[in-house]
Amino acid sequence: MKDNHASQILDNKNVPEEWTGLPSSRFRKYRGWINKENPGVCGTYCSAVLLHDAVYQKSRKNLNKQILLKGMQSVVDGFMPYKGTFIWDLAYGLKKMLKNISFWKVRVGFIPEKIIPTILGGKYPTPIIVGTTLFLNSAYKNHWLLVYAYGYNSKGKLYFKAYDNHGKFDAIVPASQTINCIWLEEQEQIS
Repeated sequence: MKDNHASQILDNKNVPEEWTGLPSSRFRKYRGWINKENPGVCGTYCSAVLLHDAVYQKSRKNLNKQILLKGMQSVVDGFMPYKGTFIWDLAYGLKKMLKNISFWKVRVGFIPEKIIPTILGGKYPTPIIVGTTLFLNSAYKNHWLLVYAYGYNSKGKLYFKAYDNHGKFDAIVPASQTINCIWLEEQEQIS
């Protein structure tokens, strides 16, 4: 997919000056994880980056990009006979990939404007996959992004900073254009 729809110009007075959450530098390495499939498999890419980042943060080990993408695509975008990816496809795929790993639980939520500041502003911030929608006038249309920071502009409007799987690791999107989200919640381990 071309990135022309994501090149929505946000003049400097509309963009937040301060961000809360995780640093952009942590996601710079994913700018080369570009979705070139047609139709796109943005759910696969966002799920793969979410899982890759989680494993790296936990163990400092890099998963093989191609193997991870192929595995995620088989359980996210390639599992059902329809085109496109819904929140339940992401949940199913992540749960399937993590079925033998007990320290992460897949969480699903709606109204990212409420959920993301709570998670990214909390003690243990974690990236969150967010769905944008044409119905809410998103320049991305119906798409999945991996959000890692949020900020309010001078007018109090909430924005998210995200990896977009089109070559941007620091895309900015208005929170008002998002509809649902999914993330990994670390579970306490009983020894």
